[in-house]
Amino acid sequence: TGPAYGGAPGALAEWPMRALGILIDIVPVVVIGLILSFIGTVGSVLDFLLQIGWGIFLGMQLGQSGSTPGMRVIGLKCVSKSTGQTIGAGMGVLRWLAHLIDDLACVIIGWVILPLATKDKQTIADMILGTVVINVPKQPLSLTPPAG
Repeated sequence: TGPAYGGAPGALAEWPMRALGILIDIVPVVVIGLILSFIGTVGSVLDFLLQIGWGIFLGMQLGQSGSTPGMRVIGLKCVSKSTGQTIGAGMGVLRWLAHLIDDLACVIIGWVILPLATKDKQTIADMILGTVVINVPKQPLSLTPPAG
């Protein structure tokens, strides 16, 4: 299974699985955004608001349950590196915002090279917030985490 992070057993998630989880999470927003792009300026504003809302929604889920819909399907969980616990809704949203730094770091460095090259397979956002992504059992696709 790999090392335990603050008592949360699980091997560190590999980059391809993390990328697939992110892809599953962003597909709905991309598809709706493409449709909205045909509306013009109003569509662009709606798309921007949708992206912000979706990001906050995903960040809160990640913080509260440790996973987003895409992460659950792939079998991933984000936990505090020191405690092994979920990080809370506010910190989940902050992690989502911190991923903007990964984007600014030429995307390839923040989202690809660092998770492939660092010991704990972390993005810049993970390093800032002290989180790691570990493997857990897969779950069916659901917009909300399972109860309990």
